[in-house]
Formats: sequence, structure tokens, C-alpha cells
Amino acid sequence: MKQTNYKLTVSYDGTDFKGWQKQPGTETDTVQGRLEAIASKINGRETPVNGAGRTDAGVHATCQTANVILDGERTAEEVKEVFNRYLPETVSVDLVEICDVRFHARLSKSRKTYTYYVFLKAKPPVFRRKYVYAYGKTLDIDKIKKACRELEGGHDFRGFATAVPKKKSTVRTVFEARADVEGDMLTIRLTGDGFLYNEVRIIVGTLLSIGCGELDEGAVKRVFESGDRGEAGFTAPARGLFLTDVEYE
Repeated sequence: MKQTNYKLTVSYDGTDFKGWQKQPGTETDTVQGRLEAIASKINGRETPVNGAGRTDAGVHATCQTANVILDGERTAEEVKEVFNRYLPETVSVDLVEICDVRFHARLSKSRKTYTYYVFLKAKPPVFRRKYVYAYGKTLDIDKIKKACRELEGGHDFRGFATAVPKKKSTVRTVFEARADVEGDMLTIRLTGDGFLYNEVRIIVGTLLSIGCGELDEGAVKRVFESGDRGEAGFTAPARGLFLTDVEYE
């Protein structure tokens, strides 16, 4: 039987999920688990769905990319309709494309962009409270922007991560790090070739700590030089973080 590889663009509210990645006994509590249950029903056997990024519990996505190989030759629209028919309201397959059989959402070379939303007052807007971090401290935005520039390029991000892999490189490239303010919202965007566990949230916590004066302006450089997690800032809450773009060459 002919098989077809489908590229999915998926959005989800991560508030009540235990992250993207399926884990034993938590299939219905993960986004990957929900998608694989549907793919397996279509194929009549266990079928993997590969995601571009393994977002943590509570992290959201407006542009997660996944791929799945299904039996037959269904159209992209037919596949999209089947997935959305069975997915909960908190997950949506927004686009389906037929792609080369060699395409793999995680292993094919990509650039990922994560966006973090910081509300600059102590209490967030009621209808955005699940999707922003209300920081409430006075920030020096110029210091944050300067620190963003120091993050760009290829570096060993060991000190900006937890659960560092023992046998894998912790060197990553950040192509762009930006901080912008509009009204009461600070938006921090990081685009890179990959991110370590909790890396983006620790970077955000470090930037905020620099901005409020709890860490000095040399903090980013010290973390790179020492590789010491203790030199970095706190881990910002998951609720303000979104996977907002995945690009492939």
C-alpha cells in the first residue's frame, strides 16, 4: 500500500497539557499523544507523529510543525478534517501539506522561534492571564536589549539549561534575540537552530533579572564562560512562552 508523508502545522493551548512529548501513562495529557491516537486510528496500528520541538508542560504553540506517515493517498484537506474532528478545542491542525517521504519535523534542518510575553504590571489582564507572565518590576529595557545582543551567535548554552545531556553538545546558535515593548507588554523573541531543556525560560528569567538590577550586565558573559546554571537568572513560568515559528531550508 502506498504511504504518504504529511506535514502538519499545529497550534495548541498548553495550559492543561503535560507538554508536547508523549510519555507512558500520559498519552491523553500530551499534544503528541492526542495526535498519535488519531493517526493510529487512521492507520489501524500504532503510528508516530514527530514534532519539531518538545515544548514543556504549560508552554503554548501557534506554529508547531509535525509530520506523520499515513497509509493511502488522502488529500491534505481530508487529513486536516479528520484530525480536527477528533482533537479537543485546545488543539488545532491549521494546515496540512503533502511532503517528501524523507521530511522529518525534528531531524530536517530548521530554525525555531520562541516568543515570550511579559506583562509589565503586577496583575495581568483577566483574559490573557494564562498566556503572559505578569512581572510587575521596573525594568531597564536598554539593558535587556544589550543582553539580547550578547546572546546572539554560537555559544555553549549549558549554563542556561537544566537536565543537560551528558553525551550531546550543548553548543547552539541564536540567530536573533529581540526585546520589544508595546504598551504594557514586553515581548522577547529568540530564533535559533535548537534549544536545550528550559533554555528559553532561563534566558528570559536572566534578561528580566538584568533588567531589574538583580543581576549585573556581565551576567550573560559569565554564564557562557562558566557553564554554571547558578550564574543565570530564574526560570520564567511556562505560561508566557509560545513556539511561534518553525522554518526549514
